[in-house]
Amino acid sequence: MVALKTDWDAYYENPGWFTRFTRRITTRKLIDCLRLYNGPITEARLIEFGGANSCFYDSLRESLQPATYDIVDSNRAGLDLFSARHPDLTKTRLIESDVRNVYPENSAADCDICFSVGLIEHFDEAETREVIRSHFRAVRDAGIVILFFPTPTWLYRAIRGAAEALGIWAFPDERPLAMAEVRREAEQHGQVVFHQTNWWIGLTQGIVVTKVARQPLS
Repeated sequence: MVALKTDWDAYYENPGWFTRFTRRITTRKLIDCLRLYNGPITEARLIEFGGANSCFYDSLRESLQPATYDIVDSNRAGLDLFSARHPDLTKTRLIESDVRNVYPENSAADCDICFSVGLIEHFDEAETREVIRSHFRAVRDAGIVILFFPTPTWLYRAIRGAAEALGIWAFPDERPLAMAEVRREAEQHGQVVFHQTNWWIGLTQGIVVTKVARQPLS
């Protein structure tokens, strides 16, 4: 049997009406997490993994005004939609690539902050670890990595179960992640400075923010 995959072309074209509500909540949470960066955010270099047709870009650029903002995604359709919305990009790069390939092992990290929302759960356990590691490879020492991911609370299970029963669940390869699984990998690369479960969007999100440490923690 062939495992079903999320149709990202369809999702980026029409993410659904409910996301208009949940994205506002997630954006506020994300901005709060970005402010945990220990430095002037206006000088920070941001990179969003899995951000084709990013729904966060406008709010982050307006409220935080980072120095640069890169978006990495392998989905061409989503990147094209983003380009159509922002025909005159400045200090922004769109990179069409699997996030695992952008910063190979031992490459020179050149970002201050790397984040993703709704990315790392679309892989099996081994691949999830590798995708998390790729975030840390992108970030310099003392920068931060921010991970948002669905986590399997009773509320998540109830809402997803209802959506699947109605035939409207759009993410067949989504694997909700326990906080412990994500923290276990993140703690291999730095100090977790914040973690939380966000219940307000219904399909509950885990949030983990880690300060990168290139040297082993004492």
